[in-house]
Amino acid sequence: MSAAPYITHLSFSRLCQLAHSPLALKQYLEGDRTVTAAMTAGTLLDCLLFTPEELERKFYVTPKIDRRTKEGKAAWEAAQEASNGRDVITEEQMAEARFLDLCIRQNSTVAFHGLLNPDFFDFQVPVEFNYGGFLHRGIKDADGTRRDGEKVIWDLKRMGSRSGEQLVRSQIRNNLYDLQAAIYCHPYDIKDKPVKYYVIAVDNDGFVTPFEVTRDARNKARILWNKLIKAANRCNFEGLDMGCEFWAEVDGFFYY
Repeated sequence: MSAAPYITHLSFSRLCQLAHSPLALKQYLEGDRTVTAAMTAGTLLDCLLFTPEELERKFYVTPKIDRRTKEGKAAWEAAQEASNGRDVITEEQMAEARFLDLCIRQNSTVAFHGLLNPDFFDFQVPVEFNYGGFLHRGIKDADGTRRDGEKVIWDLKRMGSRSGEQLVRSQIRNNLYDLQAAIYCHPYDIKDKPVKYYVIAVDNDGFVTPFEVTRDARNKARILWNKLIKAANRCNFEGLDMGCEFWAEVDGFFYY
């Protein structure tokens, strides 16, 4: 009996790891998914924007706690117990998230096209399809239509200290968000149905930089996508132990 495949399905996150190396994907698959403060902040902003009705169910708010002190450690443990499994956030974190939420909602592009209007959009929408021999899964931040009726899928991206055309364009390229656009638009692109894909980028200061990832850019990203699918098939035969040299030339080197 043949061994079970190393890669059972693909997602944007898995493909990004594989684009680095099979070993990076292996570590991602076997990791304990430690929740960082940045991840919690991102989840909080997503909740405020897309599912505000679930805020109290998902988050427990506490005053800022200094866990370096004995009293702070005790207060943190008490907050964890009182949270009943909810994510514990500070009042400061909540204030920061509400500030960004307001900046995004008041952005003229977001408001003009009705991108956060629940009459036009569904939020946190699962997507699942087969392509290239693999099941693909993901969650779209928003799926719906603009005020003028055009089909739109869009995704929110936290950009840290980066805003403005040049820096955000670079981040879209470096973080393979064009690949994510190709994946989420695939059910439409494969049937040549019109759909627009937006990246709504926000930095820590509340500056919003809206980008469209065009059909042409998605087609170019599909070339990488197909390459990664081919690599995933290879990994299911060879395993996931190779590092970055997996993508190098036959002699194991990259050339500069």
